[in-house]
Amino acid sequence: MQITQLISQLSRNDLKLIGRDSMLVGVLFFLVLIALVLRFGLPWLNTELTQNGIMPSQNINQYFSDFYPLVVAVMVLFNVAAMVGFVFGFILLDEKDDNTLKAMLVTPTPFNHYLIFRTGVPALLAFISVVGICLCVNQALVSFWQLISLALGACLMAPITLLILAILSENKMQGFVYGKFISLASWIIILSWFAAEPWQWVFGLFPPFLISKAYWMALNSDELWWLVLTIGIVLQLGLVYILVKVFNKIAYR
Repeated sequence: MQITQLISQLSRNDLKLIGRDSMLVGVLFFLVLIALVLRFGLPWLNTELTQNGIMPSQNINQYFSDFYPLVVAVMVLFNVAAMVGFVFGFILLDEKDDNTLKAMLVTPTPFNHYLIFRTGVPALLAFISVVGICLCVNQALVSFWQLISLALGACLMAPITLLILAILSENKMQGFVYGKFISLASWIIILSWFAAEPWQWVFGLFPPFLISKAYWMALNSDELWWLVLTIGIVLQLGLVYILVKVFNKIAYR
């Protein structure tokens, strides 16, 4: 009963906080914009570049469509999940400012239940967002069951983003700055695309890269894509565990 009441209360509070913050509403709107721009913009840009002799050309022997997997990996598998985490990270920062976290520590409800909700809901929404936007974009699309599996890995970037913001930021202004740094991490995935194997695997030190790599392998019918995905999921879950431990220490100060 306690967990049910907690979910109901926190959900209402989250909707209230998002509704009164125009920036958070803007981020959610941006998710829809990403889906529409990629859905209609990618084919249009590919046609324009082809017809104007830009891609392919004498210097570039690839079509722009050859880069669709990179665009989807960066914009959907990584950035969409990170943006969901960004929204809920700001909610958590609001709760820090309002001393909600301190209040949670003295209530009968175990603090772990609060953390499960705080990390689980963003992960669930990120999973739904990644699957929905990939299906909407409908470019460089893997099979549905592969997409579900990849989304399970990609959605972990939401709680990772949330926890990083909660740990490092004292206020929403700092949270915005750290959010910028997290978004810049997508360049790791971009750079990895142009790295030749086996050097590309060096980027595996950044666990979200492995989700993108598994996606690219699935597109190329590489049977080991699931192994790379599993490693990426395990590493990200390990990172979530460490971040939760650090956040717990901060909360109990």
